[in-house]
Amino acid sequence: MDIYKALEAVPYKKREYFKWKFDLYVNRTEELSEEALCLKLDVKTLNHMKKWEKSSEYLMLTNLYLESRMANDLEQIYQVTAERAIEGDEKAIKLLLDLQKQVRAFNKEFKLTRVYEPQESNAYDELVM
Repeated sequence: MDIYKALEAVPYKKREYFKWKFDLYVNRTEELSEEALCLKLDVKTLNHMKKWEKSSEYLMLTNLYLESRMANDLEQIYQVTAERAIEGDEKAIKLLLDLQKQVRAFNKEFKLTRVYEPQESNAYDELVM
């Protein structure tokens, strides 16, 4: 499950606060201030959101967000390591082989433990023209 899918299950104000806190807005060009967020959410302060930050729901969302960030970091590390390995750096070659081995093991474990998640279908998908 990705962070955006998980946020769909969260109430609007909490979802917007989380997206603001971790800068998850897709089409935002300028930063939203705390005051502007309060106006958007129609609240006076964000104290209730700071209290929510101590909840298990917030912790789960934060962990999911950090997991996605780690995946991006791993991809960047892999690319840099692959470039150095191609240049002949022995440490990079060893690290690259180790990374590949770990990714294969993770993918193998994921295939074995994955729960079937049906794809969302649209009511119009079954219509034939």
